[in-house]
Amino acid sequence: MTRLDVWAPLGAAGTAEVVDALTHLQFQGTPATAPHVHRCDLDVAGHHVDVHWRLGRVLACSVAGAEVASGKAEGVRTGQDTFVWDYTVMPLSVLGETVEVTRERSGRDRWAFRVAGPQDRTWRWRPAGALIADRMELTRDGDRSPVVTHTLRPVPGHPRSPSGPPTVTWQESASLVEVLMPVLWVLDQVHKGLLPKAQRIARLEFL
Repeated sequence: MTRLDVWAPLGAAGTAEVVDALTHLQFQGTPATAPHVHRCDLDVAGHHVDVHWRLGRVLACSVAGAEVASGKAEGVRTGQDTFVWDYTVMPLSVLGETVEVTRERSGRDRWAFRVAGPQDRTWRWRPAGALIADRMELTRDGDRSPVVTHTLRPVPGHPRSPSGPPTVTWQESASLVEVLMPVLWVLDQVHKGLLPKAQRIARLEFL
């Protein structure tokens, strides 16, 4: 059986709904000792993806029963990046290779992350929208347009947030991993109160 090339272009653009199986109360009440907790199913260009927690609240994606990516949130304490609140990042393991995530402190949006993967692949993961961000975008370094966009629903801090489930949208050049990375990161943050742009004012984040 040919091994799935998770970095190959999907060859077709598309959109999938990201419906989290956990409510906020279920999220809060699920112990880290739970061996398996389903989070969502995705159909990405013909690939059926199962996203779930495994033991220790490791968020993982499997295709045809084989795990392709996983990660666990790592807390970053207040210090040089911010003096008001702590935050988390989620580095990923993709078929044994590491995808690093670091928070940017300068630039257009300060809730922004630099992402570095194998074979010198690099991206920016940033909020987009007007004053209040309604989506997160994954953009390859050197590109102007995002390769993957993940909408936020409900929009954090928005009194009239659009209804419906969040979606992930990808370009035909996107790889399966590029689609899954934002899904994992948003699912990790969604019940923690993701405040990616001007919403950060609610937490008095000034740096």
